[in-house]
Amino acid sequence: MATRSQVAGRVVVALVAAVVGFLLVGQARGQQRFSQRLQAESEGDLTRILASLNATADQQNDEIATLKLQLQALKDSSQRDTAAERAARQQLADLQVLAGTVAVHGPGVVVTVGDPERSLAYDALIDVVEELRDAGAEAIAINHQRVAAATAFAESGGAITIDGSTLQAPYVVTAIGQASTLESGLQIPGGAVDALSAAKGVKVDVTRQADLALPALAKPPSFKVARPVASGG
Repeated sequence: MATRSQVAGRVVVALVAAVVGFLLVGQARGQQRFSQRLQAESEGDLTRILASLNATADQQNDEIATLKLQLQALKDSSQRDTAAERAARQQLADLQVLAGTVAVHGPGVVVTVGDPERSLAYDALIDVVEELRDAGAEAIAINHQRVAAATAFAESGGAITIDGSTLQAPYVVTAIGQASTLESGLQIPGGAVDALSAAKGVKVDVTRQADLALPALAKPPSFKVARPVASGG
């Protein structure tokens, strides 16, 4: 009958062989030879081998966990960078639309102002533009000329001009935005449309359009004096 010590030794041998077999899966012959060598070891040596294998396995598990955390951190960083880039691109596109430096299209309204007797001054068109902006217009053009923040209205030889270009009646003001809101903003009692209609011979027509196309500014604005403020570090 096997002694208690022998039974314990066999148990340790079997346990060590199982651990080694797990680590060396697919290498059956090598495992068999290694197991035979383990059976020749003393119980104390087997215990030390098992402890060493356990320590190695724990170290590898720690390394795996660390690598998983690093991988997740890289994924999160990449996602944040992608989101930041996407937001920056969208902001740039929005600013280009507001600045008038790109052609745009979308739904909106067309305001046709007939002025056969040249009763209107340039400030009447400015009022229309301002009311459209207040109503949420994202882009505006007059007679297919884009209007932006730096657009200059004036009069020359009895005619209205925009950035030095003469406008001919009828004046067609095109605005992109929520069509119903833009139309409602123009038809406020006492607003721009009422003021235009009160002028001699002037007729105003406001229509909604599902898709309007507006050009970019003929001359993009340039800044000779203003400079952006550097962000503080």
